[in-house]
Amino acid sequence: MKRFLSVLLCATLLCSCLSIALAEDKQTLTVWIPQYQFSKAEDAISDQDFWDGVFDAFEAENNCEVKVEIIGWGVYGDTFFTSLLNEDGPDVVYVTDNYDLVKRDLLLGLDPYLTDEQKDNVLLWNLAPENAAGEKVIVPMDDGVAIGYVNKALVREAGLEELPLEWDAFIEACKTIKEKTGKAGFLQNWGATSGTSALMLAFWPYYFQAGGKILDENGQVNINNEAGLKAVEFLKKLYDEGVFDENIVTETESVDKFANGEVAYIVADLNKGNTSFTDVEWEYVFSLVGPAGYGARTATDSFAVNKKTLERGNAELAVKALMYITSGAVMDEFHSKIFYLPPFTKDSSFVKDEALNAVTSAHTDAIYVVDEFEAKKSFEDTLQANIQDMFQGNLTPEEVLAETMDYYLTQLIDQ
Repeated sequence: MKRFLSVLLCATLLCSCLSIALAEDKQTLTVWIPQYQFSKAEDAISDQDFWDGVFDAFEAENNCEVKVEIIGWGVYGDTFFTSLLNEDGPDVVYVTDNYDLVKRDLLLGLDPYLTDEQKDNVLLWNLAPENAAGEKVIVPMDDGVAIGYVNKALVREAGLEELPLEWDAFIEACKTIKEKTGKAGFLQNWGATSGTSALMLAFWPYYFQAGGKILDENGQVNINNEAGLKAVEFLKKLYDEGVFDENIVTETESVDKFANGEVAYIVADLNKGNTSFTDVEWEYVFSLVGPAGYGARTATDSFAVNKKTLERGNAELAVKALMYITSGAVMDEFHSKIFYLPPFTKDSSFVKDEALNAVTSAHTDAIYVVDEFEAKKSFEDTLQANIQDMFQGNLTPEEVLAETMDYYLTQLIDQ
């Protein structure tokens, strides 16, 4: 009996030691993702609960622990950049602006870890920036176009059969809508807290509609050109003609006013109509039509792996988590339960809105990406401030462009 108890005790101690060893061998990953769930519905799942649930299967399969941190958009850009500069940064990170991260070589080169099949599955793989070794360092996402929304009933109330989309005709129609209905023809988000937020809806689309390219033949940002002047002159005319009022609103305010039937046309992200406009007779339009035709802005946020995972010894697991996050199965769940974005891998299948899909599919050649460049955020803040100065009568369109580019070249970038 004593011998039996002794054997049992040894076995118990051995199991305990094995459990401790397994626990010590278990790798840990930290993943940073910004908040995307803004629904106030009772059945809405939070970002945290969604991602914690998503990673349950991954943790079990890979004998690891994944700690997901959800960070608000207001501080996200500066927070993740600073964290990657320091030793405490996440292993896998959602990336907004990637220029400085690539320049400082803070992201892991992905090519050695991925098969050709995995690379081919990413629809925008060719747009991913490369490190000095020629390795792609992000998995690009399609963040979706800035789409136009029209209140059809308000347009009819003004005696118009439809809302014309050509710039000059659009301005005249907006004036008619205001005169006949007492409501706004158009509102923009110039009150946004950052230049990036304002320009993505209220400048870059018009710049593309005027035929503009962000980078010149030398790969440097330059908007002081014919297209830039046309776009800024259009904005000034919108303001001078009273098409959008003195109380320049944030995107959220313009969306709320559209949902309440107070405005005929807005530009907003592609999630708004499906969740907010239940009491309005509305339809999608791809964009206004400028001198060069249709043009809409899209963006390519992305997921990446911190290069410091090489030192931490968990680079391979981090890349595996990266590809798990961006897989069609996980992203289809994300797009259906949290926030809708267009598919960015070939194995995605979820389509939220056939009408939206039809409108964007008809204009794929008029969807443009805002290129990454040095000091982009500060550049956009400067341009926003100068355009607002123009609205107040302090700058001409020509001065907006000249002063923005002069400040950028002399104050914002390394010479």
